Amino acid sequence: MHRTIPKGSGPRRRRHVAGPLALVLLAETALLAAVALPARAADPASGGTAPTAASTAVGEEAAARLTAEARDRRVEVIGARTETTTLWANPDGSMSLETHAGPVRFRKGGAWVPVDTTLVRDADGSVSPKGHPRGLRLAGRTDAEGGDLVTLGSGERAVTLGWQGALPEPVLKGNKATYVDVMPGTDLVVEATRTGFEQFLVVKDRAAAERAATFTLPLRAKGLKATRNAADETVTFTDAATRETVGKLPTPAMRDASRDGLGRAETNRADVDLDVRPAAKGDGYTLAVSADRRFLADKDTAYPVTIDPAIYFGTNFDTTVVNGSTADMSGEVGLRVGREWQKNEARSFISFPRNEAVTGQDVLNAELNLFATWSDTCEARSWEIWDTGVVSSATRWSTQPAWRAKARTSTVTHGNTNCGPRWISEDITSLVKEWSRVDRSVDTLGLRATDETDYTAFKIFASADDAAHAPSILVTYETPADPVKDHVEYWNDVLQQAYTEAGGAPGPLARAGAMMHGAIYDAANSAKCAEGPTRCLGAPYLVKATASNGALPDINSAVDHAAFDVLRAVFPGQNFDTEIANARSTIPAAVTAEQRAAGTSVGQQAAAAMLNARQSDGSTAVVPYTGSQTPGYWRPTDAEPAATPGWGLVKPFALTSGSQFRPAGPGGHTTMSGLLASSAYATQVNEVKSLGRADSATRTADQTQAALFWANDLNGTYKPPGQLFEHTQTLARQRNLTVTANAKLFALVAFSMADAGIAAWDSKYQTDIDLWRPESAIRLDGDGNAATTADPNWQPLSQDNQGGHFSPAFPAYVSGHATFGGAWAKAMEQWFGTDAISFTGTTDDPHAKGVTRTFPSFSAAAEENAVARVWLGVHYRWDGTDGVATGTKVASHVAATKLKANSAASWVKYEDLHNLGGCDALGKRLVAEHRWTAYQCVAVNPVTTPDHVLYVK
Repeated sequence: MHRTIPKGSGPRRRRHVAGPLALVLLAETALLAAVALPARAADPASGGTAPTAASTAVGEEAAARLTAEARDRRVEVIGARTETTTLWANPDGSMSLETHAGPVRFRKGGAWVPVDTTLVRDADGSVSPKGHPRGLRLAGRTDAEGGDLVTLGSGERAVTLGWQGALPEPVLKGNKATYVDVMPGTDLVVEATRTGFEQFLVVKDRAAAERAATFTLPLRAKGLKATRNAADETVTFTDAATRETVGKLPTPAMRDASRDGLGRAETNRADVDLDVRPAAKGDGYTLAVSADRRFLADKDTAYPVTIDPAIYFGTNFDTTVVNGSTADMSGEVGLRVGREWQKNEARSFISFPRNEAVTGQDVLNAELNLFATWSDTCEARSWEIWDTGVVSSATRWSTQPAWRAKARTSTVTHGNTNCGPRWISEDITSLVKEWSRVDRSVDTLGLRATDETDYTAFKIFASADDAAHAPSILVTYETPADPVKDHVEYWNDVLQQAYTEAGGAPGPLARAGAMMHGAIYDAANSAKCAEGPTRCLGAPYLVKATASNGALPDINSAVDHAAFDVLRAVFPGQNFDTEIANARSTIPAAVTAEQRAAGTSVGQQAAAAMLNARQSDGSTAVVPYTGSQTPGYWRPTDAEPAATPGWGLVKPFALTSGSQFRPAGPGGHTTMSGLLASSAYATQVNEVKSLGRADSATRTADQTQAALFWANDLNGTYKPPGQLFEHTQTLARQRNLTVTANAKLFALVAFSMADAGIAAWDSKYQTDIDLWRPESAIRLDGDGNAATTADPNWQPLSQDNQGGHFSPAFPAYVSGHATFGGAWAKAMEQWFGTDAISFTGTTDDPHAKGVTRTFPSFSAAAEENAVARVWLGVHYRWDGTDGVATGTKVASHVAATKLKANSAASWVKYEDLHNLGGCDALGKRLVAEHRWTAYQCVAVNPVTTPDHVLYVK
């Protein structure tokens, strides 16, 4: 089983970690440097070019992905911020983009400042929000002549609304400023919104109504042109130079203080006439506002009555349309859905600016966050989310865009007095997947009631102009694979290369893999535990190390030095200096020297613990074994002596001994005489005689390919443990596993395979039946079974690189390949929670160069691996079936006893998350990675935020 491929005669497995691929590993480091180092002009002598903004952004995103993976938490890509979007890198390599329908931040003095509409007094007596993207400013106290009431914008795009008359010192409350009694019985109120303001009069009683029924407001629009639309009483502001629309004044309205039969406020409404006239002096305008006098005089009108116009600037847009109404409702802070009590049905639209980062990406999930401000009932009432065409301030019921496709039907109902307003989240993944396939600047959602005749289904959601509850969409998408593997996979590549250089029987190689990956797990677990007990990957294998410098250990540094120290101890003839240097070079620049040193320390401690634990495990013991010339017992088939005859006595990593799951024997036989005389023995010999011979006419081409695909018996290949590790890598990438997940998965696989090797070698050498190879059984006469006949010229398909046919140099029962394969398949099934995961595997065998094979499940791969040894001519069928069964038991025991998940008697807090979707995603990952067994997401306060707390146990 450890024939050598002579130099120059066969393919060498390409080293993943040195030479050409090292340049790929360093490519991402170059991107990190573009972020970490100050930008400088290009050196003319070098012919180089200075980094562009785009390359810096790409570099920062790559750095964020590496940092998120290393820290096991999402990291914001600061350079990707816009007024409405935030981009995060997730630990699993995916990206999440949150897009708000209105601005949540703005640039001020070169830095991003959050939008905060809370009004405060300025040093000069004026009033302004804490943070406003359009520089909103309000008047303080003025003299009798009045003056500027509100100014929005600055420079060449400024709108100023004046007030004729004295203004008292305003009363401030949140985003609202109240100028009390600017007219007898009438207050003037200005309310800051995300992109503008709403100004209205509050007429306190009927006696004040006539005076407030008509009033004028001076309006200056520097650099802007104001145009009135007579049809709906709206005003549009356009840039005088570019003619671009930059702001709007929606249809003004008035409403009284009454409540309808369901207890809702502001349902008794009327339109307000608005006229825009050029100012008598200057280049401004006069807004002439005329309230509906019949509404004011109506005996059913309940005072106070509110009369408004509102002004908004910005690119965000949402609106409501009502059947039969021609009013522009795009300035409302509420989005209506369904039939309002004693009114017509309403529908609403929300526009989200498209971020190019999502276009063309593989969307994993998408969540719509809406704040429900009202519902006519607390009972579940159905409403729908649709993909629609674009909308504008001209959109009305009769001019709605196309309702293209329904994305979601929901019955979540909140907002009524009895159930209160709150944030709600809805899955719109299918819709955003469709959006990502189309390149456009704006995406629009439509909201409507399922039954538009049912007034109890009426709802109101906060619009983008709401001061604190703008709608948002959180999209998580998969990015193209980074050119560098995570550090666990990287060192697994190094391990596989060490296998090809070391050669030999598979048991010692599997032991080396278990030692390296066990130390990696303890190192990674120690690094995570340093962040807090809830962050541990699970129970330690040997040690939970701590760093003496007090810094949080960098997980990649921990992984690197655990692997490096184990490998150079186990393979003293090989040099791994280049590999450790390459690995260290890819650690994100954001990781401090102290964190690197702490990671190095815990990695070295984990390696030392593993090396100490395996120091006297029996792996170096010399056990004499020559075989036997008695029929049935193993004998050398060539000049190769028996390989590792004492390996079944080596101390396991999880089992109590190599004999813990020893099978009963071939066909249940415990004596050689009974075995050789059995019909089952004859059947098995004759099967391999037919199917496994080098020139078999009964073996199919596919069986031949499979036999060679699974072989990997020759030195110079990565051997059976290496092939199964490579399959593990394939599945880890296919399933987007994180570095923390890989640390645990590869350790469990490695322990399972190492103990499978010990268990297999126990059956091969430590029982009364150390069964001869088919080559001996078929070529020699003497088994005494009349159903078998000798063929002295028979040769197995298995061959070395010169074409010489051979059998591995150890007994046949059980098959090491099959036992390794059974352990691997069970370990993978237990990790992923299912056997039915399809994958395509590769091989390192020189006789199957470039061959790939696809399997519908882990067990299917293990079963083919086992029977392929029959087709290769080196095993009987029961060697494989019993080997798979033994390996399965070994892996089950490993999973049940080692690296167990964290546990707690009651729920413990893990982390604060932004919204339900993010909380669910992290909770599912922690359970999938076997770090915790259960999770729950609890809303922090859905009235004020979509944030959730993740609890685990």
